[in-house]
Amino acid sequence: MSRPLWLRVVHRVERAIGEPIEAAVRTDTYFDVVAHAMRAHARAIGAAEGVSRRCLHLVNLPASTDVRGMREQLARMERRIASLGDEIAALEAGSPGAEGR
Repeated sequence: MSRPLWLRVVHRVERAIGEPIEAAVRTDTYFDVVAHAMRAHARAIGAAEGVSRRCLHLVNLPASTDVRGMREQLARMERRIASLGDEIAALEAGSPGAEGR
């Protein structure tokens, strides 16, 4: 059974476009361009975040970096509290008078 005409056209167009693109993305030039683009993107994001952070701090609002820091601090506190709870449970399980409390 033969493939439909539309599918043959799609495959032919895909190969006509795909092969040059595949060849281009295997070159060192492509990787250099991508690396420069990624660095430029990171610089642009950093600059935009810096401006927005300063603007938010001017009106006494937290920036995303402030919220991220608070979340990290909260996660550390939650881990420490869980650790202390485990230590308390271990102490209570090991002491003979702990059941009477």
